[in-house]
Amino acid sequence: MDSQLSLLAGYVAGANSIEDLTRPMLRLIQQLTGLESTYLTSINFPAGVQRIEYVLNAGKLQLPEGLEVPWHDTLCKRALESGRFITSDVAATWPDSAAAKALGLQTYMSVPVVDAVGEVCGTLCGASSQQLQLQDRPELLQILQLCAELISVQWARDRQQQSTLLRASRAERELSTVKLLAAVSDFAVAAQSLPLAVEQVADLMRQSGQWQHIFTFSTGADQQRLWQETAPAAELESWLSQADLSVTGSNIQVLPGATCPPQFSGSHSSLLNIYDAQGVVAGLLVISANDHLTGEQQLMLSGIGNTLSLLATRLQEHQQLSDLNEQLTYHARHDALTGLPNRRYLLEELERLIARGNRQQLGFYLIFVDLDKFKQINDQFGHETGDEFLRQVGQRLSECLRKGDFVARQGGDEFVMLCQAQEISKEQAQLLVNRIRQTCSGVYSLGTHKVLYHGPSIGTVSWHSGDSRELDLLLSLADVAMYQDKQRRRAMPAPQLLN
Repeated sequence: MDSQLSLLAGYVAGANSIEDLTRPMLRLIQQLTGLESTYLTSINFPAGVQRIEYVLNAGKLQLPEGLEVPWHDTLCKRALESGRFITSDVAATWPDSAAAKALGLQTYMSVPVVDAVGEVCGTLCGASSQQLQLQDRPELLQILQLCAELISVQWARDRQQQSTLLRASRAERELSTVKLLAAVSDFAVAAQSLPLAVEQVADLMRQSGQWQHIFTFSTGADQQRLWQETAPAAELESWLSQADLSVTGSNIQVLPGATCPPQFSGSHSSLLNIYDAQGVVAGLLVISANDHLTGEQQLMLSGIGNTLSLLATRLQEHQQLSDLNEQLTYHARHDALTGLPNRRYLLEELERLIARGNRQQLGFYLIFVDLDKFKQINDQFGHETGDEFLRQVGQRLSECLRKGDFVARQGGDEFVMLCQAQEISKEQAQLLVNRIRQTCSGVYSLGTHKVLYHGPSIGTVSWHSGDSRELDLLLSLADVAMYQDKQRRRAMPAPQLLN
């Protein structure tokens, strides 16, 4: 027996797993007993199943590894309940065993493998169609029981190691998830473009190796379109155009097999929808290599979807604020009646033009336009007609602008024009005045009235590089020039009604 114990000690020392320990033990037991088959089983009591884990077949009897049989009808259960761990006459001992009859068993050996809490978790067995006298060898039962104890210890080690590996694997996956979600959050915080952020996140997800394919798409104009150019783009866009993204309550929309894209019908597909305040604006079509999403993957996808939805909402709100700011800026710098720049915008443009003129040695004309007899139009035809007249004058002034020129409504019936010039001369100034007066003169269709207007008073001052930068001074000089022109035009007739 000492030699057998020495062998067992060697098996234990060299074993790294339950299989490493069990297979040489089965060989030793076969050599000691002469049994045709020696094997180790596990028992799943909740399922009522006994399974052969490892087997050594050395004769006519051939038992397969992985064989599962109902526990309630096994010889091991009978041996455990009766305490008959070795018998050389199976037929007489357990005549009701159909399996024993079918296999023609005569000799049977079974000792329980008990776990750390005293529960039976398996059996160490041997069987033969030959009748072998083993029950009179007490040292054999001792060796079998010792082997069962060693197997129990190794099984516990394996389970502990497996549990440790599972925990480590779970921790690694959780760390990977945390890193991925952190990276997604970083992109979302810094992103100024939703399409770019979604593509970057999709790349991160692809690199994680947890999904087989990921396609990004946008929604709009009542259809979905892929952002990413892919080989099956046409087919996917056709499928996406018919996909229903109206599902609410979750940003993950699991697609049943019948509704998956045809080219991925054998895979698990999900739509990760990205929302802003108006609804779904983008998303990811996620194709998993597995036949289902794990709980961790669902949490990860949900976290990614929530983060990208927050980004979409933030960008939408930012765009709304930008649009509103543009509108406010526009209204702050433009005249509500004519749509022309107002005095504030005029002063900004005048300052910019002076700075540019000093840098580039350019000049310009500041032209002050006052609508003579405008009060008579208001008094005779009403303020609504007067407002329409102002709008049409503003439109005519805009139409006579050259490239780079500027016109603003100073206020009331006064307009100011800034006309750039390479060279400044009285002749050119007079040409501008004549063109403006001709543009503003003539017949105006004001509602039901046709009114003949004889033109405005116009005052012009020129500015050269190096001249005064005082904006109010320039405007005052143009105003003075306009009043001088008004004095010369005092005899001009009032606006005339033609119908």
